[in-house]
Amino acid sequence: MDFECPLCNALINVNENCPRCGSKMEDYGRVEDFFEPYNPYLDRDLVSMGEPKHQCIHLFACPDCGYDSRIVINQIPV
Repeated sequence: MDFECPLCNALINVNENCPRCGSKMEDYGRVEDFFEPYNPYLDRDLVSMGEPKHQCIHLFACPDCGYDSRIVINQIPV
């Protein structure tokens, strides 16, 4: 059975407000994609950071004050 991230596939929206200034935070994608320039193009099992299976960690950042946080999204079976 395959699992996919519902946020990566636009099946859900996550609305987070910045705890510092209250602005709406933006999703900058999977954390793994920021470590190497070619990571977004590689197999996800190859570049996984050892997070528990069936979870996708997304980077959210505030465009106003620069605060960022990571949010764990549980993958769903497809």
